[in-house]
Amino acid sequence: MAVIIVQKKFIGDITLDKLKLWVIPVAIEGEQKKLTFNLLLDTGAQRTVIVPAVQKMLGIEMGLEPVQGIGVGGKSPYLTGEVNLEIGSISLGDLNVLVGPLPTLFSKYQIAGILGADILQLLSLKIDYPEKLLEISRCLVYL
Repeated sequence: MAVIIVQKKFIGDITLDKLKLWVIPVAIEGEQKKLTFNLLLDTGAQRTVIVPAVQKMLGIEMGLEPVQGIGVGGKSPYLTGEVNLEIGSISLGDLNVLVGPLPTLFSKYQIAGILGADILQLLSLKIDYPEKLLEISRCLVYL
């Protein structure tokens, strides 16, 4: 079992702390390279989203058909792309993510995407709000 402990820290002001939101470093690997970005952990989001700038930096090939998404900013068209993610020592491969805009507020906090339930369902999360600790684990079962 891989277990990652994240001590909560924020970029910017204390707004995210007041809202009890987690921003974690996630390595994203596209066709051309792998880089680490800050993603907002959002248990209320159905899908994982990255901003178009990340897609361009990593050379992620896009699907041809846009999908409609509804989020904080209303309805937006998104394209899809396939990536590999690493959260600490936890590797997740061949994942289909959405590529599209996030609310402009997120750029203030250098947030390059949202880690949604499609990815979170593959992990186990344990959150200790008073201690500001997040434990992310993934049990690997071999058959």
